[in-house]
Amino acid sequence: MSARWIRVVGVAVGALAMGLAAHAETPDDQKLHLAASPADFQALGLGKDIAVREDGRRTAASPDNFEWWYFDGLLDDGTVVVVWFGDNWFYGSHKRAVNIELTAPGKPTRRIMRTFDEPGSFATDQADIRIGPHRFKGDLGVYSIHVDAAETGGVGCDLTLRRRVASYRPATGYIEAGQQYFAWLVAVPEGAITGTLTADGVTRQVTGSGYHDHNWGNVSPAKLFDNWWWGRGRAGEETIIASVIHGKPAVGGTTVPLFFVGDAHGVEVDAFGAAVTATEGAPTRHPDPKHERLIASGVSFATADGSRAEFRISDHVLTSANLLANAPLAMRAAASAMGMKPWYTRFVSPITLSLPGRSPAAGQGTLEYFELK
Repeated sequence: MSARWIRVVGVAVGALAMGLAAHAETPDDQKLHLAASPADFQALGLGKDIAVREDGRRTAASPDNFEWWYFDGLLDDGTVVVVWFGDNWFYGSHKRAVNIELTAPGKPTRRIMRTFDEPGSFATDQADIRIGPHRFKGDLGVYSIHVDAAETGGVGCDLTLRRRVASYRPATGYIEAGQQYFAWLVAVPEGAITGTLTADGVTRQVTGSGYHDHNWGNVSPAKLFDNWWWGRGRAGEETIIASVIHGKPAVGGTTVPLFFVGDAHGVEVDAFGAAVTATEGAPTRHPDPKHERLIASGVSFATADGSRAEFRISDHVLTSANLLANAPLAMRAAASAMGMKPWYTRFVSPITLSLPGRSPAAGQGTLEYFELK
């Protein structure tokens, strides 16, 4: 994992250096934005309804592209499980990767990553990814996720995820700056988890609530974004997904907020761009004492009709990583000279959801803060 973070940070160091050297105003067509016009839908061959093929492979196999399929779940016993399958992720690795993370209640996160030089198998008509003996397969409605414990050294899963909230993408899902893009599809905003987890030779039955999304692009995110907040979870029967991305000065320094609320009966909020106000909470100390600067206490998302979701950081930290910790000395020196302190944090997050005409509802989910500068 650390080597891939280092590649991303290396790109970020170079991008920041170029950004400091550039003074010209960014042309409008090069500014970071969500592609949402009728012409964008037509150019990308997309409709309003999400097709099963959209969760299949979307990029050509190339060192210039990356793609990954991500799953996380909160199990009924309090365990958090994360699995992702990726090609050329992080950008620049030129490898396939499978990652599994388990965080049992009151215990540190256990993380296993396996990388493969072999090309793997990636279907284009639906999600059907094979990397080594591992497989991630589904059709928007039902997914099977297999991580082979024998190949990872003892940590694996055989899970089924059944969608309970309709698939979601904000507009086309393409966040663009000129010809560069980062795309996002939430195939399963929320679904029921059943199956087994294996650790240290012990396999057990599990149940819970899960999520699956799919990302792809043709540029390192470090060249487009300064930072992002992303959160997802449940409050009552509602599923909430929200994100705010802050673009680099080189792509206009624009902000792209996204806000979704839905349940088993339909979509209640689907807003983005100027329709969403994203507000960070008051600065506070990071729960990890190794993190040297203040962090917002959380982030809230609101629309003009009064819909609002607030995610808050907590002392329950799933991951806190200094992205330069294992970087070469020259890279660390260059980053320090430019004031860069890149960091990745994932929290278990308390959530408060307010919808028009209803009492506020409390819930729980995950919140990540990705600092690339």
